[in-house]
Amino acid sequence: MSQSTAGKCLNLLALLLVIMPMLLSDLVAAEKLSSKDKGYMQDIARLGILQMEASELAIVKSSNGKVKEFARDLIKERHEITEQLKQLAQRKQTKLPDEPSLVQKARYGFLSSKDGADFDRSYAKTIGVSAQQDAVKLFSKTASRAEDPELKSFALQYLPALESHLQEARVLREDFVAQE
Repeated sequence: MSQSTAGKCLNLLALLLVIMPMLLSDLVAAEKLSSKDKGYMQDIARLGILQMEASELAIVKSSNGKVKEFARDLIKERHEITEQLKQLAQRKQTKLPDEPSLVQKARYGFLSSKDGADFDRSYAKTIGVSAQQDAVKLFSKTASRAEDPELKSFALQYLPALESHLQEARVLREDFVAQE
């Protein structure tokens, strides 16, 4: 073997030694995601879809300024969470659902059948408080039980904002209870 061929082989070997660990770490990261963790990610995605779709409906159907403002804030919050979740899912080679669950679709259907103050009250109760409680529980569970460190970190990152939004939802709901 000539000196230049040996040098080229050594360069190629050195390159492979640098690249292989990076390629293997990506494969291992994708394989490490347990079915439980995939489930958490899918549940987060489904709930986010429900909250965004119902909040978009609230912006159109509601005549209450506080409901519309809450809905806009919720859409903004969930959009950011969804974008980060999509990036995490891509890194973990996990497919996310593109629609809510059947139960969540039924919640949306129930809400969409309402009008006026009845709609506003139902939105504040079902999407504002109930769905936001579901989000806080889901993110808390994910933060404490997920096996993947990136997924845990993701859940911990957004948990304070979700808890804050839940408090806002409770105040919104109380406005409607006080009016009854």
